Amino acid sequence: MADYTLILTGVAILSIGTYLMRLGGAKLGNRLTLSERAQALLSDAATTLLFSVALATALYEGGHFAGMARVLGVAFAVFLAWRKMPLIVVIVAAAVVTALLRLAGMP
Repeated sequence: MADYTLILTGVAILSIGTYLMRLGGAKLGNRLTLSERAQALLSDAATTLLFSVALATALYEGGHFAGMARVLGVAFAVFLAWRKMPLIVVIVAAAVVTALLRLAGMP
């Protein structure tokens, strides 16, 4: 991958697009009136999108199953988050559980 120009161009385009979307939201947010139902649907859609991305990254790496070690590490993280542990504890504990399971031979 010797051609970094293409990568930098892609990053620049995504950055500009993200900035314009945020600017548009800030400028149009006060002008558009949405019903309570529409606001609830948008909130649910955002939650569903985030959940699906989290689920996909927890279960797959590339196009293949990530292995039971990662799934159990994520499950442990969910348990700790449910128990209202600090975020850093959740992240480190999940990484340690996943690493130990992989060290023990679990794929």
